[in-house]
Amino acid sequence: MKNKLQQMILTTVLFVISVFFFYWLFDSFVLLTIFIELLTILVASYLIFFDQRNATSKFAWLFAMLMLPYVGLLLFLLLGRNQQKRRFSATQKKNHQQLERHLAQLFSNQEHWIAKEQTLSKELYHLSGNAALRGNVLTSLSDGEQAFQQLLNDVRQAKHHIHLFYFIYKADETGNELAELLKEKVTQGIEVRLMYDGVGSYHLPFEWLDQLRAAGIEVRPYDLVNSPLLSTRLNWRNHRKMVVIDGEIAHIGGMNLGNEYRSITDKFSYWRDTNLRIKGPAALEVQGVFLNDWIYFEQEENAAAFFTDQTTVYFPTTFTEQEEDENCQILFGGPYDKERIIHDAFMDVIGKATKSIKIASPYFVPDEESLSTLRRAARSGIRVQIIIPGKGDRALSYFGNTSFIDSLLTAGIDVYFYDKEAFLHAKYMIIDDQLATIGSTNFDMRSFYLNHEISAFIYGPSKTVATIVDQFNEDLSKSERVTQKQRAKRSISQRVKEKLSAFFSPLL
Repeated sequence: MKNKLQQMILTTVLFVISVFFFYWLFDSFVLLTIFIELLTILVASYLIFFDQRNATSKFAWLFAMLMLPYVGLLLFLLLGRNQQKRRFSATQKKNHQQLERHLAQLFSNQEHWIAKEQTLSKELYHLSGNAALRGNVLTSLSDGEQAFQQLLNDVRQAKHHIHLFYFIYKADETGNELAELLKEKVTQGIEVRLMYDGVGSYHLPFEWLDQLRAAGIEVRPYDLVNSPLLSTRLNWRNHRKMVVIDGEIAHIGGMNLGNEYRSITDKFSYWRDTNLRIKGPAALEVQGVFLNDWIYFEQEENAAAFFTDQTTVYFPTTFTEQEEDENCQILFGGPYDKERIIHDAFMDVIGKATKSIKIASPYFVPDEESLSTLRRAARSGIRVQIIIPGKGDRALSYFGNTSFIDSLLTAGIDVYFYDKEAFLHAKYMIIDDQLATIGSTNFDMRSFYLNHEISAFIYGPSKTVATIVDQFNEDLSKSERVTQKQRAKRSISQRVKEKLSAFFSPLL
């Protein structure tokens, strides 16, 4: 039985049982309604006086509970709780700190890796604790089939270990092709660790996962949710996509593992995405992110020591001399962090723009700060261009995107709809054609506040930044610019959908 089906059945059964229980307990539907309303008032009071989230999010939740007293309250109990109140054991914290210290010492001993000439990277270092590293060979992969074949080639060359994390891993032709290769690598003595998000990859059959484990692959779900009603972490997902091979090569970006990411889909004519292949010291930062996710939910005291004690194989420092030398800074963050690292980094680099800001994002749902930052940049004479999908994969996300267009246009921002027969899933940003970001991070509140994300900041002038600029220009050539005249012709139905999506966007 698939994980999602279990969740839906269990959620429905428990909710129905709860309603009938309270109906029987109070012997009157009126009393039950009064009880629910009192509970809603208590939750609302908690939101107003004690919760630390922003006012917009608070108001959206309050409105949801007011208009839908049963459903709104249930959704808040499932999805709305404060993520920073999650508690981890002393062993989990110890493992995390041990891995963090090991990485800090590793980079301290390799001072020649630090890209000291990048002034902006120093600011991001103070925000995140991660420095920009030089000596990398970077490859921007803008086609899903190309990216998948490159991944397969790198996996075939693995000599010691292969680490994979995917928000979505599907057991279709694409997922099975990689799985069979991983099984083959295990027979060669290669360590393979596969981690997937427990909600994003809900469709994975347990039988299929058991087959991977039987083949010798270590498989682990990240925050598996079998019972949403009993879970405290349903809404806080790990959205990263990353592969690390021998600690020397890493792949990160927007591409999950499934047929659609190779444009094998009937819904769209083409799936436009972007991944980044990293060969060099920055791959070690991605390794650190993967291992942090891998060990964080273990209760064994030696979980981190297993990797840190074998530093030469998991954290190699003897990179061969490479012709290219590009500077790359890996930033990552999540809902349990006290600071919004990637969000603040995005705001920082946008604020440093002097000529242009170019953004491509499938889900463009900015918070008040990021929207104001972009509007202020445009009104200051900086050219801001944003590409969003012309055809959405989900109605709520699509109308959430379009609900912000009027605010963008009135500030002088150029907004474009990508090819309306294809889907734009690429997540990248370019500042002044001199700095580019590629990663799993959407320009939306979920990525900024609720998801675990990872992004690479690439400093130019460099071949890779120039390639990403060319990719943006190519995407523009396949896009249609949105005008205020077009917006004025929107149907009443579309306007209503946009207003509702905008109102509930803090909950997306």
